[in-house]
Amino acid sequence: MDRPAPLAGRWYPRDPGACRDAVERYGADVEPASEPHRGLLAPHAGWAFSGDVAGRGYRGLAAAHPDPSVVVLFGSHRGPDGPDTVFVGEGWATPLGRIATHPMAATLREALSLAEEPREPIRPDNAVELHLPFIAHYFPGAPMIMLGIAMAPAALEIGRHVGAALREAGEAPVFIGSTDLTHYGPNYAFAPRGRGPEAVRWVREENDRGFLDAIEQGDPGRALSHGIEHQSACCPGAAAATMEAVRAFEGAVHPRLVSHTLSWDIRPDDSFVGYASVLL
Repeated sequence: MDRPAPLAGRWYPRDPGACRDAVERYGADVEPASEPHRGLLAPHAGWAFSGDVAGRGYRGLAAAHPDPSVVVLFGSHRGPDGPDTVFVGEGWATPLGRIATHPMAATLREALSLAEEPREPIRPDNAVELHLPFIAHYFPGAPMIMLGIAMAPAALEIGRHVGAALREAGEAPVFIGSTDLTHYGPNYAFAPRGRGPEAVRWVREENDRGFLDAIEQGDPGRALSHGIEHQSACCPGAAAATMEAVRAFEGAVHPRLVSHTLSWDIRPDDSFVGYASVLL
């Protein structure tokens, strides 16, 4: 059974033509990176807020590796207690066509003692679903391994194992980590700088920046800790696992920030969220 796409028509277009037009429009002016990046960190909000940020990252990744044998997506909203999961259902429905599950998903479940990601979760999971049309468009026909990663130190080992296992299997993957950044304001019960311009400046230049600095310096452990301790990322485990997977597969990671914005830039409000795309 394929996992459905309940957020289509709400957070992003359901109509295939409109969905494809949006994906092709986002980041249309971006220049491909010269480095052969193997991974990407990108946001998962409604496309009106983060679609362009995500699109810029996907364009860069697809320019480097347009025909991967498998797409590995680390995502889902998980607290420190998890569980860490992997999806072993048949595939995923998207407005731009079906994405099949790669057979190694079941192998990884056994090797890492992962729980099974629900075929149809109780609540829609934007941390996964908002990426799927980008994946279907930029990597058509590539099967996917989706892992839900807790914000806990085990994320690092999971990422290392996944990257090494795919290397040993002779696969040619790309790795994607799904996370938004600081969730600030009364909607999120987090407002250490009050409201107004100083709050916006602090999120953009200090709190988001602390997480991004750790990413850009190639330190997934510090990024994980910063995301947890400073609430600077909602899925820091997914980001950390992605970095470690790239490093395990490639032998190194070369982060490059592509875009960093706030929802406040689109719609000023006392509650707002940070978004970034980083090629790895």
